[in-house]
Amino acid sequence: MNKLLIILITLCCSLVLSAQDVEWFVEMAVKHNPGLASMRLQYEAARESANQVSDYPDPIVNLGIGVLPIETRLGAQRFRIGVRQEIPWKGLLSARKETKLYEAQTIELRDEVKKIDIAHAVRNAYNRLIYIEDQVDIINGKLQTLQIIKELAEASVRSGKGKLSNILLVQRTEESLRSDILIINQRKEESIIIINSWAGRPLYDSIAVIVPSILLGSQQELELFASQAHPSFQIIDRSIAASEKVIDLTQLERKPKIGVGLDYGWIDRRNDVENLSGNGRDVVMPVGSIKIPIHTDRFDSKRQEEKLKQEALSALKQDKKERYLSELAMARSQIQRSQLEIDKMSQLKEITTETIKLMETEYANTSTSFEELLRLEMELFDYELFIAQARYNILNAQATMLQYQSLTHE
Repeated sequence: MNKLLIILITLCCSLVLSAQDVEWFVEMAVKHNPGLASMRLQYEAARESANQVSDYPDPIVNLGIGVLPIETRLGAQRFRIGVRQEIPWKGLLSARKETKLYEAQTIELRDEVKKIDIAHAVRNAYNRLIYIEDQVDIINGKLQTLQIIKELAEASVRSGKGKLSNILLVQRTEESLRSDILIINQRKEESIIIINSWAGRPLYDSIAVIVPSILLGSQQELELFASQAHPSFQIIDRSIAASEKVIDLTQLERKPKIGVGLDYGWIDRRNDVENLSGNGRDVVMPVGSIKIPIHTDRFDSKRQEEKLKQEALSALKQDKKERYLSELAMARSQIQRSQLEIDKMSQLKEITTETIKLMETEYANTSTSFEELLRLEMELFDYELFIAQARYNILNAQATMLQYQSLTHE
């Protein structure tokens, strides 16, 4: 007895260990997904762009050679060299850098949204695999039942009470169900390929599924996440903040731009004048410039463009909020409706099962009502499939709700 218990425990443990929970596949998919790696690299690249706008403009060096030298009182100017440096308005360079950093932050959380989408896709595919295996189990169970009914029909034919057509009718039904299994198994292979593809595994690796135990937060917590804490809202908020920085930068861009520099001119000595003070003296000349924007319509237009962007982003945020809350409400309603359907079909299944038992006894004694017996068996089969479909709908609705589950509950 003790050895038998040890064997049973070992078998149960091996089944549990070999089964692959949906969250394991979700974790694998998140680690494997190249799109997430791409988003992280895009964010790093966007941050690097901040260092490209915070430097002073490159200085400009001018060189002028007098092909026909300019004559001055102290001699002919042979060439002139100068350097210019534009000095941005105070705060302009830091504003440019901050703007780029804010724009980079709008990319940072996109991978969090993609993680939610990946998890939802994997869970849906896994749920479909559970549903397919339920269908196969139900059909196999029904084939076993039909085998018993066929044996009853054969015994009735041997006793001279039944008809051979009853046996053929059962065989036709069996063949139909076996064909259904082939079709369903093909769908199972498709689901396995999808899940393995997400997880970065060999496409045809087998998957031992287990029905997930889902712990959802309260309705208030889910709605709070769906209306405020979803990462897509944070992306929008950061986009609005980046737009505000663009407006501030535009105000600084329209300020005057000041330039400073130094020119040096090389002067030849004059030979036609004696005792000239400073004869041939070179020229050193500090220079300055100021660039004042006169046509400012582009700045006003840019500011208006950003204001419209902010209004559009606010509207998008409201649209997402309403859509997320609607999805939550619909998923909750789907769960309630599916549970009612399960309860209804379970009652019908119970009544039909009792009726079938009575009819099997009646058929064994009188060989009558065989078609009615078979019809009720197929009705029972339909009820079981309907219950499996309702359970599948519940799993999908829960997967939808998990999109709005705070990570603190996972």
